[in-house]
Amino acid sequence: MYHGADLLILDEPTAVLTPQETVQLLQLLRGLADRGLTVIFITHKLEEVMQVSDPVTVLRDGRVIATVNTADTNPRELARMMVGRDVLMELPRTAYQPGAPLLEVEGVSVMNERGIEDGH
Repeated sequence: MYHGADLLILDEPTAVLTPQETVQLLQLLRGLADRGLTVIFITHKLEEVMQVSDPVTVLRDGRVIATVNTADTNPRELARMMVGRDVLMELPRTAYQPGAPLLEVEGVSVMNERGIEDGH
């Protein structure tokens, strides 16, 4: 940015960030956009799209499906545009009842990087 660029393109920039780092990055991007910089933010994380974008363009199979104002849409509608059908945004959870153990291991040890046994 110190070279005077007025366009920033980021592809899945939060994929390896912690939640706090993601918050900081999104705040930074919002500030850059507010100062007139164009930010192209490529992601599948729809909540982040809602936080950081003004207009949002949805692509599917390399083609533009729609460009909408972020304030006029929601993650469910964006997901529908992305895949071409309604998408379950939350999967129903069923109670899990674990059964008997399938494998039990005792007396396991390992050599660490210095060749010292580390037994547990």
